[in-house]
Amino acid sequence: METIPAFGLPFLNTLILVTSGLTLTYTQKVIIENAEHSRENAVKGFIATLGLAIMFLGVQCYEFVHAPFSINDSVYGSIFFLITGFHGIHVIIGTIFLFIMFLRFLDNHFYVENTLALDCAAWYWHFVDVV
Repeated sequence: METIPAFGLPFLNTLILVTSGLTLTYTQKVIIENAEHSRENAVKGFIATLGLAIMFLGVQCYEFVHAPFSINDSVYGSIFFLITGFHGIHVIIGTIFLFIMFLRFLDNHFYVENTLALDCAAWYWHFVDVV
């Protein structure tokens, strides 16, 4: 049975997800600092993070469709689709969570002393990123 090479699409997707964690951290930092042009920079950070999340999901969908095996082929196929599928579902949940935080940011719900909801979204995102 043919497997998916680790330094192909899986590595690319790892880089995409880690980069999204960095852009989210940048966004949090900009919101907390509340410096000049911070609103514009936070919007750019949110858009970059959400764009990377969607890119990750697109690459994962491509990987699922073009995998050289199926869930029924072997234990490898079953475990691959189970683990990456659950991870993808968590990324979808995190993306929705971050999109809601972006909408709340646009509606001025966050300020320097009140970013708990954004912090929780970021904790979840970093957890998904690490796992």
